[in-house]
Amino acid sequence: MSIKVGDQIPEENLVVMTEKDGPQGFSLREYCKGKKIVLIGLPGAFTPTCHRNHLPGYLENYDALKSKGVDEIICFSTNDIFVNSAWIQSLGAAEKVIMLSDSKAEFSKALGTDYSDPFGTSIKTQRFSMYLVDSVIRELFIEQESGQALLSGALNMIDSI
Repeated sequence: MSIKVGDQIPEENLVVMTEKDGPQGFSLREYCKGKKIVLIGLPGAFTPTCHRNHLPGYLENYDALKSKGVDEIICFSTNDIFVNSAWIQSLGAAEKVIMLSDSKAEFSKALGTDYSDPFGTSIKTQRFSMYLVDSVIRELFIEQESGQALLSGALNMIDSI
């Protein structure tokens, strides 16, 4: 693992879908300046644990996170931005979550959360969550077991911040 609590988030750009201009580069480090952010990393949109447990837990606890002073919930996976955008729309979460893409896994590699998909299809990011204050990692929770969203889940985040 290359990142740890106290580190600043890497500078690698991600991609966001904008309504007006379509896919655009997104500097997470720049965006986080002066903000409190919960960042969620997922292996993939529409995958069982991500779709049924991980992100839905954050949606269900959105108000509790906001009451803790969280400015934004940001989520990313290594899917392309079109898949990620369709997924967020399917969950009705576009007003609550900023969805980003790390389709080349450059951000995941900089974090040290990258791994080869067991099906051999792509590089993924481990399931995790982190709390960022002014682009510095204050809390970091990485799931150790596949198919789980407990450490990185919303309830653990709420209890930790």
